[in-house]
Amino acid sequence: MELVMTLTENVNLAIHIFPFLIGVILGCCFFCALWFTVKKGINATHPALWFLGSILVRMGTVISVFYWVGNNDIWRLTACLIGFVIGRILMTKVINNANSTSAEKGALHHAP
Repeated sequence: MELVMTLTENVNLAIHIFPFLIGVILGCCFFCALWFTVKKGINATHPALWFLGSILVRMGTVISVFYWVGNNDIWRLTACLIGFVIGRILMTKVINNANSTSAEKGALHHAP
């Protein structure tokens, strides 16, 4: 069995790096916007507008980008989704280490 990858296998791997990176960026933006919404929405006079507007913009953006990046290819869509999940993990770590109180840090460990 040969361990050397052929040119077509290298190209197939390369076309999945772009959707993966887009997914990471998208996940980071999605969860950063969620964190911002929660921070602003808690003290807002109309928190329902903050949360409703935020979910519509965030989900609309994510679905549109997934559709664009996926381009009717399940493997590109899967790479984007894996990147999105990794972006979530990265943002959870960043937000957890940001200027948080000890109570907020404890609450973030219990978040799904």
